Amino acid sequence: MEITMPLINIDLQHNRQVSGEMINARRADLDVYRRELVQQIRQAYYQYLQAGKAVEIYTNALGLVKENRRVSEKFVENRMATKEIVLRAQAQVSQVESSLIEAKNKLHNATAYFNFLLNRPLDTPVLTDESLFSLQTGATDTLVSSGGDLRGLAADAASLRLSPGVPAGREELAKLAACKRSLRLTCATAVINLVPKLSAFYDVGFQGFGFRFNSDQFYQLAGVQLVWPLFKANDNKYKIRQSEIDVKAVGDQYRELTQQLTLQVQTSVNDYYSAVEALQSLTDEVTSARETYRLAERRFREGNAIQIELIDARTQMTSAELRYSLGRLTVLDRAADLERVTASYKL
Repeated sequence: MEITMPLINIDLQHNRQVSGEMINARRADLDVYRRELVQQIRQAYYQYLQAGKAVEIYTNALGLVKENRRVSEKFVENRMATKEIVLRAQAQVSQVESSLIEAKNKLHNATAYFNFLLNRPLDTPVLTDESLFSLQTGATDTLVSSGGDLRGLAADAASLRLSPGVPAGREELAKLAACKRSLRLTCATAVINLVPKLSAFYDVGFQGFGFRFNSDQFYQLAGVQLVWPLFKANDNKYKIRQSEIDVKAVGDQYRELTQQLTLQVQTSVNDYYSAVEALQSLTDEVTSARETYRLAERRFREGNAIQIELIDARTQMTSAELRYSLGRLTVLDRAADLERVTASYKL
């Protein structure tokens, strides 16, 4: 049995510090992946809600066009109109049914993708928060705060809009900072290689023939060992130079990444505000389209409007509702992007 104890060995301390910084860099990599996964899960959930809303919109539209077909058939029976209005109404029914089938397929795909990200069976039912896609006039400013974990993100966006910069907590910068500290420690290690290393050792055991463990075969040996490299052909000098170049390169990467992240934050803030402002316009549009259809339907039932006016009003209302739903999705997606670039989600 041999026991060895280092008495003077600065390399051990530095190697421990270098390993600690490498662990920090790996931990930062893991946090980057976790944040991106959170963003993907949020956006997949919002896409699922959008797909469900599209199914709801087309289902409502299908009910409207079927009612239009029924009214048109009554007009023909009472000799108030000719048969082409029934055919035109049936064409509208077929068109909406086709769109509804496509919307349901997108809903199934969105459900499968969301469950895939959560590592669940692909057909697992998804709980929904319908308030995220409900039509509330003037509610665009508080849209993000209704999203639970995204509460307060609008305030962060306002502050970043006034003073853009890289928020604290970005793991990408933490990773480069850890790499830079690791390289500096490596550089210091190359310098201290000139310091001698001193260690003590103690050997104890039995040595002889016949496997007789007695005092004749017992031995012990103790001593100290000194290692002092006096000449290494400028090897340390080159290592130090290489480490200094690596530190400078990482510093340049840090500055470049800071500029890239600043641009990313500013772009995300601008995209978020643009989506919120566009949603306000879409809110007014869908409100007007619904009222237009209501008036057109009443006039059509009273025989004061032709069918093409009703079809046009219904088409515009359905398109406005879909655009509003997509605008709502865009705001939520931009909010998820903003949450990612500000690193505001607590891991």
